[in-house]
Amino acid sequence: MNLAFRPSRVGAAAPMFAVSRPQMLCVAVLASMGVFVGCSGTDSQVTRPTIVGMTNTTPPYYSDSRTTLYEVQTPVTMPMRAPNAQEAKQLGPAPAYLASFGASTAPWIRVDDVQTTVRFTISNLDDQKHSVELLLDAWNPYVVYVPKIEIVSQDVTLPDLSSYDRYYVLEPKTRYIGTITPDDTREMAVDLATVMNINVNDTVDTDLNAMFNHTFNLQNRSTGNDPLIAPWIPPPQDTPALIGFTLGLRSSEQMNLAVEVTVDVQDVSDGKKVMPAGQAPNADNQPMPPPGGTLSPPAAVATM
Repeated sequence: MNLAFRPSRVGAAAPMFAVSRPQMLCVAVLASMGVFVGCSGTDSQVTRPTIVGMTNTTPPYYSDSRTTLYEVQTPVTMPMRAPNAQEAKQLGPAPAYLASFGASTAPWIRVDDVQTTVRFTISNLDDQKHSVELLLDAWNPYVVYVPKIEIVSQDVTLPDLSSYDRYYVLEPKTRYIGTITPDDTREMAVDLATVMNINVNDTVDTDLNAMFNHTFNLQNRSTGNDPLIAPWIPPPQDTPALIGFTLGLRSSEQMNLAVEVTVDVQDVSDGKKVMPAGQAPNADNQPMPPPGGTLSPPAAVATM
């Protein structure tokens, strides 16, 4: 198998391949059904656990003569509050790049209005060591980010990077407990806004697929003054916050392994951006609807 992750790629003829969507194997998706646990205060909530797992019978979602990949996914929504009619009227005009994705106003929840922490536990249920990718793909109110597969050459297959994409190695029958910090989730939101802007306005770069992956590379932070992406990073007031993500696991082998996540969302602005804990939705408190569109790297050759 040949897998590579590079910020720059050279296109070539694609080998024969077979692709299906990653398996939506969900053990518990309470958060995606809008069931949340409130913590102290009305401007902070912690979701119930969401679990997704792969087994030794999970079918591949991508396979060619050299590469086989297995992936499972599940959606994770966050308890974000939509603006009521009066609040929506007070929002300014949509930034041009967001208007291209259907926005009619400025973002209601901006990237610095909330702080989001994702806590996760990866459990290896097998008697052998496994390496697995933990994947989170960002949602904002307009799009869900959907990475694809790029066939670089007859010998190299490149899965596009996810918004958060990191390998973990687990010893037999062990667990890994970790935290994706508010800085990390803020970066996910900024990176998604950045590639939206690139997708609409970058007419100079000939390899937008490479630009997307460069943006989402965990080593390239939006605060690092990267000359490639800095011109495309929207200002914070024009950057929508994260409202959910697609949780996934990916590996080159079948295995019995699962990940469980909880999400802690804190409103650090006016106390109106997170659904009130313990209250049923009403005319003034409605959850943010799911995104209406998707965004993928434009040059990848196979959808997942």
